[in-house]
Amino acid sequence: MRLKIVALVCLALAIIAGCVWVLGPGQAPEIPLPARAGAGETMLSLTAEFPEVRDSYTLYRTVPVTVTEEQVREVAERFGLAGEPGTMNKKTGEFLLIDASKDPEEQVSVYAHSGAVAYHIPDLELPTEAIRQPDLPTDAEAERIALAFLEKTGMQSPGARVVKIGVGQKQEVWKAGESEPEVSCDVTKTVRFGRPLDGLPVYGDEFTVILGDGGKVAGLVKTWREVTPDGNISLRSPGEAYEDLLAARTIRPRVGGEYGRITIENVSIGYWMEPRGVVQDLVRPVYAFSGTAFRDGVPEPYIGYVFADAGG
Repeated sequence: MRLKIVALVCLALAIIAGCVWVLGPGQAPEIPLPARAGAGETMLSLTAEFPEVRDSYTLYRTVPVTVTEEQVREVAERFGLAGEPGTMNKKTGEFLLIDASKDPEEQVSVYAHSGAVAYHIPDLELPTEAIRQPDLPTDAEAERIALAFLEKTGMQSPGARVVKIGVGQKQEVWKAGESEPEVSCDVTKTVRFGRPLDGLPVYGDEFTVILGDGGKVAGLVKTWREVTPDGNISLRSPGEAYEDLLAARTIRPRVGGEYGRITIENVSIGYWMEPRGVVQDLVRPVYAFSGTAFRDGVPEPYIGYVFADAGG
């Protein structure tokens, strides 16, 4: 308890002095984050340098989209699907079309709020049981298959580039009391695409081709809003954004109450895209605080986003 009180006093003094969060790597104290109801306290520490901030950054505005049932049918035809879309989900803007004549069944969703497209063959992407390791392509083969599929379906986008190829879904069979799975299978491989805006990474975009057994395409997810520049803005300091992170004023709800400790190892600037089921007008800069979180002593990747523009 004494250590926690000291940390809180140090935080208060640093804020009063107006020089908070300019400490070098490894110098920042661990600070307790606000605890959620029913959750324990999480300690957060900073070991990263803050990024240099330019005088101004481009603000972007999304290009409005209109999605009709006829357009949903046209998108479905790109994937060789036929049928009628269901009624639009008013909350998410999703039109769902299922082609039950296919074996296995295939489906495509188009989202009116964002123009996003999601194509899935559920039995290939999420098999009920994997009793053997599927024959997945090499990384080079996966990239070639993904690019050919995008060209075939007309789903390419200018500026998109491959940013990661790796395992998608994994299935494991465990026996009670064992420390390792009895069976472990990599079910799918994913080819992920990304893009920069104003020379910075975009967080929140989804553009992934999913490959299954034998290199067959099992799905595609593409949330890729088109944008246009809309003037320039200045950013808050990284220190101000870090204070928001400590106060849990993040873009995504914080689940830090599930962690015992979070260490921020990198701070970067990028742009934020909302999920496919959310309406978005402006594309604003964000600070991304990434590092390692510990859940019951087990490390896992962590990232928290805070809006970087002066409007916060």
